[in-house]
Amino acid sequence: MTDEVISGFIDAVLPNDSESLQTLKQFLKANKTTEKKVEDEDAEKFKSDLPETEIYCYVVALMHMIETKDAASIHLSEICLQRLSSFNRRTLDAFAAKVYFYYSLAHERFGNIRDARQTLLALHRQATSRLDAIGQETTLNLLLRNYVSLKQYELAEQLRSKTVLPSSRSSAQQCRYLYYLGRIRTIQLEYTEAKECLTQALRKAPNNAAWGFKLTLTKWICIVRLLLGEIPERKFLSSPSEMRSKLLPYFELTSAVRAGDLHEFGLVVEKHKATFEKDNVFNLIMRLRRNVIRTGLAKVNVAYSKISLNDIALKLGLKKDVDMTINSSNNNDSEGAIECVVAKAIRDGAVDAQIDFETGVMTSNETKDAYGTSLPAEVFHHRVAYCLDVHNECQRAMRYPEKSSNKTNETKEERIKRLEDEEALREFMEEEDDFF
Repeated sequence: MTDEVISGFIDAVLPNDSESLQTLKQFLKANKTTEKKVEDEDAEKFKSDLPETEIYCYVVALMHMIETKDAASIHLSEICLQRLSSFNRRTLDAFAAKVYFYYSLAHERFGNIRDARQTLLALHRQATSRLDAIGQETTLNLLLRNYVSLKQYELAEQLRSKTVLPSSRSSAQQCRYLYYLGRIRTIQLEYTEAKECLTQALRKAPNNAAWGFKLTLTKWICIVRLLLGEIPERKFLSSPSEMRSKLLPYFELTSAVRAGDLHEFGLVVEKHKATFEKDNVFNLIMRLRRNVIRTGLAKVNVAYSKISLNDIALKLGLKKDVDMTINSSNNNDSEGAIECVVAKAIRDGAVDAQIDFETGVMTSNETKDAYGTSLPAEVFHHRVAYCLDVHNECQRAMRYPEKSSNKTNETKEERIKRLEDEEALREFMEEEDDFF
């Protein structure tokens, strides 16, 4: 859409004496020579002075100005908020939520997102007191985005923990809430809950739309699963085809973690460092170094019953990394650092082995039958809990008709017939009771 098209639409639906009409025309850079003033009686029928029509025109103008990268959209959004405060109509709740969104988006793109925080907090309190569900969940998500974008995760968690979510929630806002909650949990090292939140958000996202949102979710799920010690499937990072090229750095990262080679992991991180920093996951990827070591040690543990610590360091590319860390050529310090790394992996349960510190050898324990342990039951319990969660969410999302709608408008003859049938049934039941 162009400025001329939007200006013509506003001229067609708003009265000529409307203040909002003049305000919107000042912000829209339409060519005045192309504007057509319609004065016939038929065109006047389409004009409306309803507040809903006025706010809708503001929303259309804001959307267009943000798409065209017009910094004046910040001022227009503030004017629209002032205009909204003069009305008290519940039919404006959905339009108001859109205005809140574009107000925050305009500050994020053309100003300082921190400047919008106080206004969003006031709007959230107002929506909560008015029981405005759509406004409450919209402002909550905008505030979470405000805090997360500035990396103020503690403030975001404090706000989230003290907020009561509305009972009826839209699917789009719920997806956004789960995404921000997943990011907060990831930073707080609560990877299991973060994975659940991000997976639910991806499942609730639209099937054939919101590709950018689903791409971001896929990247974060990949990182969280790697931090949990899981390896994402190839299909997860290669489908759909619209996101395959964007996920190539994460596919290479997953391959490096699966191989357990620190040298390859370092090359992938250095190669795609700019991409990871742009996606705000570089700090999380640096946490994966321990997982790479644990994966490599697990492979060595399966392949060798006995192996020296120096050979482990050479196979995993760990010796060079340790020498660079301690900044010393002392061989004893290097071997001691390698012993610490292997001992920590054994203590965490990643490797089932023992270390002979005198000879510097790691001895693998006998492999146990997995079906003789509690692992199958734990996996089965996890899958059953996931299915029950999906079932409960579906039940909560269902909408049931009110009890008053079940009452049919029966006629007098139908009512008499129903009462006669009920009386005959009652007499029949009494005769049955007397017989027994």
